Amino acid sequence: MVTQADAAGSENVDVPTKSQVRDPAAVRSVAEEWLRAHVGGDVEVDDVTQPNGAGVANETLLIQASRTVDGTRETIGYVARIGSTEHLYLDLDVKTQYLMYKALSTEPQVPSPLVVGFESDTTLFGQPFFVMERVEGRVPADNPPFYVSGWVLELPTAQQREVWRGAVEAMTELHKLDVSKFPFLQRPHLGSTGLEQELNYWLAYAKWCGADRLSAVQAASSWLVTHLPRDAQPGLSWGDSRPSNIIYQGTRVAAVLDWDMASVAGAECDLGWWVCMERAMTGGRGLPPVPGFGSLRETIDLWQELIGRPPEYLDWHLVFNALRLQLVMVRLPMLLLAAGQVTLDQAGQLTAVGNMEWVDGLQHGPPERFESRWSGWDS
Repeated sequence: MVTQADAAGSENVDVPTKSQVRDPAAVRSVAEEWLRAHVGGDVEVDDVTQPNGAGVANETLLIQASRTVDGTRETIGYVARIGSTEHLYLDLDVKTQYLMYKALSTEPQVPSPLVVGFESDTTLFGQPFFVMERVEGRVPADNPPFYVSGWVLELPTAQQREVWRGAVEAMTELHKLDVSKFPFLQRPHLGSTGLEQELNYWLAYAKWCGADRLSAVQAASSWLVTHLPRDAQPGLSWGDSRPSNIIYQGTRVAAVLDWDMASVAGAECDLGWWVCMERAMTGGRGLPPVPGFGSLRETIDLWQELIGRPPEYLDWHLVFNALRLQLVMVRLPMLLLAAGQVTLDQAGQLTAVGNMEWVDGLQHGPPERFESRWSGWDS
């Protein structure tokens, strides 16, 4: 999810990863015992660290271990994702993320880390957790954002293009999957379709985080309910669809990550989130996009070419995802401020990232099915 924000020309606001206060020796002991029970009795854990480039929804532990494979001692990396008590997302369940990785392990067209197992015993780390094998590679960082510095900007333009195209291709492959393989994402109590379920989830989120008092949230919520597409294409939605949730080996996609926002809201929901995040991280702050990345229009055109149909109700999805980003950027600063990880001024800068004014002009009348009124596709 969103982990970095600043205003153009002002001080960057570095959002810390999920905080943890654990005794390293105790963590190694618990991790080693658990891995021995699930992988093999000769596993030895050498080191446990925490990533510092991204991650605010769950605590993540990077585990360096060794074991004997075919008579040879090998070093193997694992990743543990631990549930949280102070959730960024309403009703976030770490088991859903585990089930996503498990389901994707049978879909070779979508590279995914192999899961080792899920643990419901809260006496080990205080919360349920799951472990997966670590995929080596590089991630376009959130902290600092890859639009500002880092390995992506250091690539030649042609290779930046490959990074962008790989992300769009990975997203499209997800959208081609049979949604019936993900029954655990269904929430029939929230609506009759996946898109209605997702809309009602975020309307509940607005009340939960207190953002339902904001006039922009109220106006967008009313418009979205009134104009909810009843004939939207069903399908899997990644949720946090963007390059920062991909591990690359060179410019090749090695693994797709982060299912905190996964749903069955359909492919267009991911297109809308991609647009919102690209705009928030570049044009919304006066920063240029990555030179080799395709424009937002090119992203939509490539998706259409790969999926074989035009996107539908894009303006509805732009407003919906602008609302989602606004809500997250109300909740996230509250958590960080309460934990003493940002100042009041920094919290305000973060909240400003979710500004919804850019979609005001789209909320006049119903959205077109195959056309968009937004003027920012080529910016």
